[in-house]
Parts: sequence; structure tokens; C-alpha cells
Amino acid sequence: MVARTRSLTAAADRLGVNHSTIYRRLNQLESQLNCRLFERLSTGYRLTVEGEALRSHAEFMEAEVFRAERLLGGADVTLRGEVRLTAPENLVYEFLPNYLERFHQQYPEIRVSVLVTNTDLDLNRREADLALRATSSPPDYLVGRKLTDIGWAVFAAPKFLEERGRPANLKAAGDYPWVGPEAALMHIPGYRWVVGQIPEKRIVMRGSTLNAIARLAQSGLGLAALPMDQARPELQPLLELPTTPMSALWLLTHADLRHVARIRVLMDFLAEAFREDPRWPAFRGMNPG
Repeated sequence: MVARTRSLTAAADRLGVNHSTIYRRLNQLESQLNCRLFERLSTGYRLTVEGEALRSHAEFMEAEVFRAERLLGGADVTLRGEVRLTAPENLVYEFLPNYLERFHQQYPEIRVSVLVTNTDLDLNRREADLALRATSSPPDYLVGRKLTDIGWAVFAAPKFLEERGRPANLKAAGDYPWVGPEAALMHIPGYRWVVGQIPEKRIVMRGSTLNAIARLAQSGLGLAALPMDQARPELQPLLELPTTPMSALWLLTHADLRHVARIRVLMDFLAEAFREDPRWPAFRGMNPG
């Protein structure tokens, strides 16, 4: 993990242990092998030649351990135990609490741990068991179901519209102030559109997550490009955004875990909850403005 993150602190956070524990174990390993595995640089930890030689063997052992865990877990047919569910911020804050409260009433012996992150955790390494993920193309090694398509739109707060008026079309929207994305979001088609179409001088504020951009726009700072699941009375969709490819919401797990009873029942429950939620049909898209 130190090799992947190049940082003791980041590695400790990913592994759920103390920074000093990682430091001590690394020193012990280097002492036992009688060689230095990492160069300690001001920019982080970098593998030495010896460390690079050891890395492939360590990753092979790690993959086999995780594979064994998945195979053993796949034999579990009981409706009890823990399921680690990862999901982006907005789904966790706006939707999952009500869904999971009902799930807990039906399945009190299944403990759901919700991992809030806008980055994709690695289900292959058991960083999570189940993922709600907005993507147009999930990895081949994951299985699951597409819950819905999610359109994108230009949003604004009601008070912003009162002061500035409503843009007539996407071209006119370029003359308004905007809340734009930080570089971390540039892999998202909606934000590539913003950078390509909105003049830099119109970006008055930036956010590094969708929720941050939504809250900044909700305060009245400017227009914002957001997925339709961000719609609320305080933040209104105005114009459909022509994103390609369109985002879709997927519920995914590793192929080795798809028959685990507690994971399967949570997947079925969440799929039904999203399907029955009256808000979701409105989030699939809108008429062009």
C-alpha cells in the first residue's frame, strides 16, 4: 500500500491502522530482508530496485489472499454479517438513509457499513463488497445491474434567477457567472463540456466534488453543471446538458461475491428502493431548454 500511495499516512488511512504501525512494520521488514525497500524523498516514498523486484511477488500474494476471501465468502448463505457498501456523497446523504433504515428493519442481523467516497474503491481487493457507481461502462470483472440513466443539466438557485434572469439556451449561459470544476473532476463528461464551452473569466468559484459545486451554486454564486439527482427546490435544473456518454447509476459487486446471501439480498433491496422512489424518473433527463 505504501508503494501505491507513496505515503505512510495515506497507506495507513487505506488500511485502517495508525501511521506509526506502518512505519514500524516497514522498518521491521527492511531489517529482516537486510535491504532498503523505499527511498524516503521529500515528495514521498519511492521503491528502490530491490523494492520493485519484491513488488510483483507481494501483489501476487495479495491477489491470492483476496481471491481466497472472495471464494470463502461466496459460500455464505446466511442473512447475517457485514456488507461494506461504497457510494458517492449525494446518494449517501440524500437517498440511502431512508432506504437503509427500511432494510435494517427487515434484516437486523446484516450490518451495512457505508463508505462515503467519490472515488472508485477497488472491489477486487475487498475495499468494499458492493458499490453504487455512476459510470457509463463498469469494469468487466464486476457484475450487477444498471439502475437508471442520469441526465445532466445546467442548474441555478432561485435567488440567482431572480437577480440575473434565466439563460435562454446553452450559448447564452456562457455569459453568466459559473461555479466550475477542479481538475479532479475533469474525467466527467459534464465538466469537460463546461471547460470547453464556458469562458474562463466566467468561472467565479470552483469545487472539487459534485456536492461542493451544488452547494456553492445553491448559495447563488452562479450556474453549475450537475447530474439530475442534485435537483431540489433550492437548486433547479434549467437546460439539458448534452453529455456523451450519458451517466448511468450501477449497483455492482465482484463476480465471486454475487451469490453471498447478505450481499444478494441488499442488492435486490436497493434495486427495488431506487425503482420505487418517485424522484428517480425525473432524474433520467429533461426537455431541452
